Amino acid sequence: MHAFRLFAAAGIALVLSVGAPRSASAIPHADAPVTDQTRDTLIATGTLIRIAMRQSVSSAHNKPGDLFTFSVVDPVYVGDRIAIAAGTAGTGKILNCSPAHGGRVDGTMKLTFDPLKSSAGTDVIIDITQASLVADENDHNGMAGSVAEVADMTVPGFFLIDFLRKGSDITLAAGAPFHVAVTEDAFLPAPRN
Repeated sequence: MHAFRLFAAAGIALVLSVGAPRSASAIPHADAPVTDQTRDTLIATGTLIRIAMRQSVSSAHNKPGDLFTFSVVDPVYVGDRIAIAAGTAGTGKILNCSPAHGGRVDGTMKLTFDPLKSSAGTDVIIDITQASLVADENDHNGMAGSVAEVADMTVPGFFLIDFLRKGSDITLAAGAPFHVAVTEDAFLPAPRN
């Protein structure tokens, strides 16, 4: 009789769990298309932004937790208006950092960037991406190898630079521009007519 009650309770619990409303599952983030409605409000994922460090950061002398500042080099436009002005200041933090050792072990450095503020006050999430590394390589700005090491990603064509840099520290020099990219769509308020 006791086993029957347990079986009946389990059956009722199964029926209730199957019939109960389920919470909605998270929908993966989808990039918003650029349309007539979003053309003047959307800073799309993948938008490249050139920045320059205000002070040099290097695996030779920085420590995890150190803060850094940077400036936007070129204005970012959304439609006909400036979404992020040249000179906009940004901040970030060094997550991991270790100096080169013994001439055979490269220094390491990983950064995180705080969201940039658009001219309308909207947070714009940025990071180093494969597309931003390719833009640096195409610009021949000399920063591609160092930025690739900070990004900790494998990009075709960077293996030779990494091979030649064995035992060296990673340095992002003050004033030397490099690219980051928007990693999440950001929307500005609609322009006033």
